[in-house]
Amino acid sequence: MLSAAQKLPSVGRRVGVRGLATFTDKTSNIVVNHDEGRMIVVGSGVAGCSTALIAAEKHNIPVTLLYAGSMPTDCNSYWAQGGIIYRNYKRASNDSAASLVADVQRAGAGLCDDGAVWKLALEGPDRVRQLLLDDSPSGRFANVPFDRKEDGTLSCCLEASHAAPRIIHYADHTGKAITDHITTAVMNHPLVNVIPDTIVTELITKDTMTTDGQVKVCLGTQVLNKVTGESTTLLSSQGTVLASGGLANLYTHSTNPPGFNALGSSTALATRAGANTSDLEYVQFHPTALKIPNQSCFLLTEALRGEGAILRDGSGRAFAKDFHPDGELAPRDIVARGVYNEAQKVPDRPNVFLDISHRDSNWLRGRFPTIDAHLKKQRLDITRDQLPITPAAHYTCGGITTDLDGCTNILGLYSAGEAARTGLHGGNRLASTSLLEGLVYGGAVADFVGTPEQGGQVRGLMNEILSDNSVRKELNEATRMSVNAKERNHEKMVRNNKGAAELLAKLRRIMWDHVGVVRTPMGLTHAVSLVSEIKEEACHIFEETPSMETAGIRDAAFAGKAVAQAALNNRVSAGAHCIALESPEASDIQDASTVVNSDEYSDEDGMPLLRW
Repeated sequence: MLSAAQKLPSVGRRVGVRGLATFTDKTSNIVVNHDEGRMIVVGSGVAGCSTALIAAEKHNIPVTLLYAGSMPTDCNSYWAQGGIIYRNYKRASNDSAASLVADVQRAGAGLCDDGAVWKLALEGPDRVRQLLLDDSPSGRFANVPFDRKEDGTLSCCLEASHAAPRIIHYADHTGKAITDHITTAVMNHPLVNVIPDTIVTELITKDTMTTDGQVKVCLGTQVLNKVTGESTTLLSSQGTVLASGGLANLYTHSTNPPGFNALGSSTALATRAGANTSDLEYVQFHPTALKIPNQSCFLLTEALRGEGAILRDGSGRAFAKDFHPDGELAPRDIVARGVYNEAQKVPDRPNVFLDISHRDSNWLRGRFPTIDAHLKKQRLDITRDQLPITPAAHYTCGGITTDLDGCTNILGLYSAGEAARTGLHGGNRLASTSLLEGLVYGGAVADFVGTPEQGGQVRGLMNEILSDNSVRKELNEATRMSVNAKERNHEKMVRNNKGAAELLAKLRRIMWDHVGVVRTPMGLTHAVSLVSEIKEEACHIFEETPSMETAGIRDAAFAGKAVAQAALNNRVSAGAHCIALESPEASDIQDASTVVNSDEYSDEDGMPLLRW
């Protein structure tokens, strides 16, 4: 059976190819000689690699995997520190699928989709064993050397808002260990073709008339090589999978790495193509990012608080119990607002710190070597110093709307990982779910496409469309017109790339100031207006000179406006979306910093009430 999102209609007359409007110069290919029987996967993180490996190994589907970096490990998955959820099979841990479901739903502020959460909890352990613990002779998947106890069993640690120690890890750089191994598996698979330095600039879609009405079908992508400037069209009858991450880099303070990653490319592509998005207002802010003046934020993993780290104010007082009975182990959104509020009390100097100096120094350096090394470069000592922190944009809980198979409202377009919104996270993500989400839902997309009675029917429709000579003529003509409309101009390219950087810096300030940890309706209205202006300018400079820089700001502007608009449309505070309604009698806008968590709660789950 097809999923509800991909129910196949009867095919009739077809109209209008879309998405062929961004090519760089006259030397570009028209329609590249790309095997249309290959699935296109965008993104080399855990979700993209899981999709590619399951499709290739289990279903014998050839895959073309595209990513913007020069190396496949240039992805956000690489930077995950804490670990990945598994299952603690020791009876004394009281761990179970039901226990994990309860934890995810509690963290998600009651907004999670039950089916999505149960899918993660039930299928997660098997996907971890299949994709990350593969010690079989063939070894087509990864075999990650997670930390183990003396008896050889996996070491499971506790993290915030988890009822049981179920997080497996590799010191404090689990993401690096996983991506090193899973990208190697992808690179070595004979059915996977990996193409680096490639930015997807548009999705190619076609409107198809059916007996039930008009349906949109995704036929492939337009891509831009960021090194050569060459633009190419890739077509696929197997489908296109958007798995290129989220949009946390739209903010001044972000835990995400610099570069093209996390600028909302998947959300922007989907929006321009007409795919549905949802829950974009729920941008999670990590409570503990290292704050050093004039430097990018550095993530201080949730595992630190799981191992006993304490939040302290400038006087050294532990303040976490002020905002929640669980203190440092409360859900991330609550801790982030508590840290944010404490920082606003003394805004002109560091006033919030993370302190784990009470733990054994040798153990600390062995458990958190990456953090220890980074702190030493800053002349800080994890074993002695209180570490200055700030909340920072960390994860996108919403995204491209999909069902539990990763299907969108556009036939042949799929999404997985942080790019997608399955309903798993609701209003706020539970710690260490992101890597597991990539495994489970990346695998789900591959299984859907590889199943004859599901993906096979969609594939039949796309093959029929692509075999139509009139469609080929449209594709070539639209591409030729676009190519001929653009000339390379080095001076204009340099000027526009500089302009893109300035626009991106401006957009990040707007998002942090008005669409940040705490929001107001007036601030959000202002943000929508300002980001709309940036979007107009970003589209103009991209059309003039397509490049990584101009593509990045265009995507960032589309995604930023979508987030700001979603936040403005939702006047109910829940999870990571905290909106403070202005007092009708106030003469001026109430400053967002005065919104704090009350130590009284609206329900048994500890959802905070706002007070002035």
